[in-house]
Amino acid sequence: VKMAASDVLVALARSHFHFVMSELQSHLKTMRKVPDETVLLTLGKMARSYALRCIPFMGMTLLALRAMLTQVGSSKILRSVCSVLEQWSKGVNTYFCSWEQCPFPRKGVAQFCEAIYPVFCYVVANWLDCKEEEDKQAVLRAVAAMLAVLLHEEQYREHAWEQVLWLLHQYQEVQDTCQVTKSLSYVLEMLEGVQTPIPQGMALAISTTVHCQLPANAECDFFPAARMCPEETVMFLHSQLSSGSEAGRVAALGLLGVLAHSDAPVTREKLPQLVEALRLLCNNPSAQVRRAVLEFSRELLSSGSQSCWAWDVVGHIFIEFSRTSGRLVAGGLFAWETVEDGALRALCMDILGSLDVTLRGMTKLLWPRLLQYVVPAQYSGMLIPLSRCLRALVERWERAGCKEEEEELDAMDSQEQGRSPSECCWVWPGVRLVCVVAAAPYTSSKRAVAALQLLQALHSRIHRGLGVVWVTEIPLLLQYLEGKVQVGREWLEGTEGSR
Repeated sequence: VKMAASDVLVALARSHFHFVMSELQSHLKTMRKVPDETVLLTLGKMARSYALRCIPFMGMTLLALRAMLTQVGSSKILRSVCSVLEQWSKGVNTYFCSWEQCPFPRKGVAQFCEAIYPVFCYVVANWLDCKEEEDKQAVLRAVAAMLAVLLHEEQYREHAWEQVLWLLHQYQEVQDTCQVTKSLSYVLEMLEGVQTPIPQGMALAISTTVHCQLPANAECDFFPAARMCPEETVMFLHSQLSSGSEAGRVAALGLLGVLAHSDAPVTREKLPQLVEALRLLCNNPSAQVRRAVLEFSRELLSSGSQSCWAWDVVGHIFIEFSRTSGRLVAGGLFAWETVEDGALRALCMDILGSLDVTLRGMTKLLWPRLLQYVVPAQYSGMLIPLSRCLRALVERWERAGCKEEEEELDAMDSQEQGRSPSECCWVWPGVRLVCVVAAAPYTSSKRAVAALQLLQALHSRIHRGLGVVWVTEIPLLLQYLEGKVQVGREWLEGTEGSR
């Protein structure tokens, strides 16, 4: 009933805001007693729904709450008061970000901090040692919201930073650590708008604590901290990659995947240092670490980052595929294959198959490097995604009028890198593709179809005299392969029926 009544009042405030707020304020100030729970619930909802319209009432609301804090007895009232503090503090942060939308005269940061700080001090001194889980969560949310306000004012920052350490400690104190993560992330996001440096060692403390929670729920905390303190972040991740545990390395690689998509200049400047450190993990015996390296490779390639030049990302994908292929035996079966090897090989194929060649820098990165993987037999299993990728590159080049795009130079200093399709030697890749087509009835028709489609895109590059012939013959071969599969099945069914 109380929740329903509160919802009605909040809905009424949409058209009669001042009337509802005035009534709530009168109940809040009555004889300095703790008001009914409905009043507190409604105050919290009002700030959540009408943050900017609540700003003129901020001072009187916090003053009334401050007068009643010592009288809070039950857990239910404590949680209700914490909800009011949380929502009204978040309303202040909303005002800081969009004060120009508020029709009232602008208020300074100091005014809000002066009103919040005494309440903050009382909560920190008296409510941080709550025993009940619900009470802990409510206090946690309220403290985090007030912290985000106080960090805007220099004179309160030292005390506020101390409570950030308390927030980190809550990972060991509460059962639902997801709320700790959300609260910490909120504080860090608000801090970005303040543009104040994090104290020495604080970013490392945040990174270390959050790292211990991965892969559960804490990546969102890491990103703001990394943008504000790139030096400490790089130092921390480098230590995890070079000497951390298996779980630590996997988690660090996951965080690197997050950083790969960062647009912050300072973060992107530091990323190549960490990419270079990945070379230490390429031969790691752990399947989990190797999978994490491959997943990071996917993120790095999809981000279009220039960090790709610091490490032969594409080459590593093929090396990992060959490593997990074991010994190829008759019939295309793999001996000594484990479930982990099969999963890693499938991941390699998926990464290559999902490459977006339209990203800036991809042509320089992939061309003609991918050609060297067409010929070796150990990469036969990659021929389908490899053929599709090469075909997309050639078609893109042709659409651009065979002109090299203005993309970044390759740091690998390869003599072949960056050459156009017309300048490359296609003899051996072409022979290899023809052999694949010839072997189609005995191996994989899908592989042969992919090879034929690539040959069709490359026919004028391999030999000028093939143009007219291949334009006619390759489509017929493609139809034959597709029809051959169907004919074979029908023949097989007929044979089985005659037995």
